[in-house]
Amino acid sequence: MAALNTAKVIRRVRQRLELSQEGLSRLLNATKGAVQHWERGRNNPDLARLMALRQLCPPSAERKELDALIREAQAQVAPLGGEPQGPAGKGGARGLRMPGSTIAYSQERFALLRRENARLGRQLARLQGTLQRRSEQLRVLEDLATDLQREITELRASQVGKASRPSGSPASAADH
Repeated sequence: MAALNTAKVIRRVRQRLELSQEGLSRLLNATKGAVQHWERGRNNPDLARLMALRQLCPPSAERKELDALIREAQAQVAPLGGEPQGPAGKGGARGLRMPGSTIAYSQERFALLRRENARLGRQLARLQGTLQRRSEQLRVLEDLATDLQREITELRASQVGKASRPSGSPASAADH
């Protein structure tokens, strides 16, 4: 199978979803510049964003390509055979396995997973902060709406009271 061009896959998926780069960036909690870089092939999206993009994409050829990209990304993070991936591997020449390299590679893989986990933790903290701010804004708006509704009700009641009084009758002492 020919190697997938991540940039073309991302662009086709975005176009399939009928989104602008900015729209896709908002859905994936990324910057518009990041989406531009992905589509130009300068950078690749991380595994979490690929997974999120897959969930947005309806079943289609583009989704199958996304699945393949996800498998490639997963293989880079945690290869199945425990062997390093890449042109020269992690221990020297391609295919050469040094004694103890599996342990060193496993530690390197765990370090990579810890960094990814930490990055996702920071992203989660930012999202939670945004959610708290939006919840507070929503609460304030709900309070304002309630106050406005109460004022509207009071104004209507006072207008009904004025309309029910005969026009020629003097106001009673209680009205003053």
